[in-house]
Amino acid sequence: MTIKKRIVIWYTIWMALLVVIASAVLLSGSGALIRREAIAEMEETVHDAAEDIRIRAGHLVFDDDIDFFDDGVYFSIWQDGTVIDGRVPDTIGTFPPSSGGVSSVDGEEGLWYCFDLLLGEGYALRGAVRAYDMGAVASSLQLLVLLLLPLLVVLAAFGGYFIVRKAFQSADRVIESAGEIAVSDDMSKRIALSGGDDEIHRMAASFDLVLDRIEEAFEKERQFTSDASHELRTPISVILAEAEYAERHVGEDEKIRESLGVIARQAGKMSRLVAELLMIARSDKGTLKMVPERFDLCELVSVVLSTLEEEAGERGIALSVKGPEHMWVEADQDMITRVMINFVSNAIAYGRSGGWVIVRLSLSEGDAVISVEDNGIGIGREHLGRIWDRFYQVDPSRSSGRSGAGLGLSIVEGIAKAHGGSVSAESEEGQGSTFTFRFPAERPG
Repeated sequence: MTIKKRIVIWYTIWMALLVVIASAVLLSGSGALIRREAIAEMEETVHDAAEDIRIRAGHLVFDDDIDFFDDGVYFSIWQDGTVIDGRVPDTIGTFPPSSGGVSSVDGEEGLWYCFDLLLGEGYALRGAVRAYDMGAVASSLQLLVLLLLPLLVVLAAFGGYFIVRKAFQSADRVIESAGEIAVSDDMSKRIALSGGDDEIHRMAASFDLVLDRIEEAFEKERQFTSDASHELRTPISVILAEAEYAERHVGEDEKIRESLGVIARQAGKMSRLVAELLMIARSDKGTLKMVPERFDLCELVSVVLSTLEEEAGERGIALSVKGPEHMWVEADQDMITRVMINFVSNAIAYGRSGGWVIVRLSLSEGDAVISVEDNGIGIGREHLGRIWDRFYQVDPSRSSGRSGAGLGLSIVEGIAKAHGGSVSAESEEGQGSTFTFRFPAERPG
């Protein structure tokens, strides 16, 4: 059963219940209401008639002729407990007016209400009206309710159906558009529901945002597959070519050794690439395993810089560390080493000859902060937001003899997430760059 049908059914049941309750209240209170209305109408009629009566010198003077039967009310004029004029119903007999007010009399043909209005000097004006047959009125009301109840329920059902159908037109459009997107190969299609700000329009907007993310993910996946294939194709081609070359020169030791060296280098490149891809895949799946241990971060940085001194020295780049003498942290030492090598190697590769690279270490709010700053060629703003993308390289030709697949910063970002930390970059083209890696210095107990 569709949601629209369920809403209409529940709406109809609810309206029927309300009508039944209202009818029950109406029937239960109708008797008293009718009685009050009849008495109030009789009192008003008697007061209107009394306005045409004056007492002058002990005698009644009528300003206008009185109709002693008006709108079902019998009028009679009394003096000292005796009827002197008017009409008195035979069924109730005569009884003198009391001190005034409303009284009820059981007549031969049912109940009567009398209202006595004292005029002064012994005179009184009485109005008498027969009480309505409450049973007959209740039966009439009950019949009316039984006739109207089904009609009201049917009207409520039809009204609810049209209201729900109108409200769900937007939902039908969402379903139709989503179906078209599902069977289409065009990932750029969107629901694009406009013209409202209700829940369905907001849901459609959320769907479009999800589709944007899915399209972006698919595009990245396609680009990732293409780049990975390209990066692997080159060393494989070289290995195949060198293997054929070596096969043609069997017995020529020098050429065989040269070919084997090329093959070994290309195989090593492939191995590193596959390892990096595996690490990124584990990071995406959240299964990147850490081996936390306590170590001196300052000592680790010194070791990393010492291994890169020769590379920096070839370009005249000075390496330095600023921070405390010791900083003990608990993290995966191999992963932090990889972060440091990546940051410093990039700073050297894209640095200026005769420039500098500074590694700054500090503690901030329980986090260890590593910043690698250089005065190199920098990164343009149009590229800064994409440097964390896999295989993305700003301009490989601008680096000084360093080649890579463009996975290093993506791996660093994954390491930051694995440590519960963050990574960021600031740069200005021609002025240099600063890469910052931040992670908790102590693992939660």
